Amino acid sequence: MNIKLVAIDVDATLLNSSNELTKYTIDVLKEAIAQGIKIVITSGRPLLGTEAYYKKLGIDRRDDQYAINYNGATIRTTSGKMIAETPLSIQDYKDLYELSTKIGIKVHAETADYIYTPYLSVPKYTKFEAKLTNTKTRHVRMQDLKKSDVIAKVMFVDEPEIIEKAKKELPSWVYERFNVVPSSPIYLEFIDKHVSKGNAVKTLANKLSIDISQVMAIGDQGNDLSMVEAAGMGVAMGNGIDAVKSVAQFVTGTNDDNGAAFAVKKFVLNQEKIEN
Repeated sequence: MNIKLVAIDVDATLLNSSNELTKYTIDVLKEAIAQGIKIVITSGRPLLGTEAYYKKLGIDRRDDQYAINYNGATIRTTSGKMIAETPLSIQDYKDLYELSTKIGIKVHAETADYIYTPYLSVPKYTKFEAKLTNTKTRHVRMQDLKKSDVIAKVMFVDEPEIIEKAKKELPSWVYERFNVVPSSPIYLEFIDKHVSKGNAVKTLANKLSIDISQVMAIGDQGNDLSMVEAAGMGVAMGNGIDAVKSVAQFVTGTNDDNGAAFAVKKFVLNQEKIEN
């Protein structure tokens, strides 16, 4: 296959269950990069939360390498130059905050630099997200939000059973206004209605004059569904949810078995053998 761009999710895809990028995966992706393949980390995280992996791959702070973040709400070069951005409004955040109080679930908003929490005591899953993405939290009351605040996404963050309950209680207006993305059992994300990883991958491929048939997308969760479905070669992780596997052309190994590296070796480097 003539793959020119590989879009790879981070958590439970690029990283193993210990949140590590293995040396083996680094070596395989570096081999692809050396052949001119664009490796694009496509994540719900901010750019700051993925920079360390670009650095390990040797493509950080580059004007000719690219990053898709916030589930497609931003497309940048790895040097930070904005290519495309589709934020939410302050009113969007306020409305989702009001909804969160009605259904009894924790919420926060993410900007380019901070995670905004409306609570004086930061919820544990907001702390987890901040640590995971290397982002600082800031207590910002709803009445103190400014028009200049650029909200990339809003997240409901809570225990898995509370997230599942919230999914069933979302009113129709939420689906009319937002793309609702279940990115993990403890997260439910809200982004602009027209934003998705799939749309962002198509936008970037078009900018680079790469046909979508020459794109591989690898992911495991609901927020990866759109790009796995859109790509010419959609790959689901062995540890992925059934919905992603059902639209993929290939189901690779798990994230603890270097599954993403296996897919790149097989379809990009045309090598079948894999070592753990």
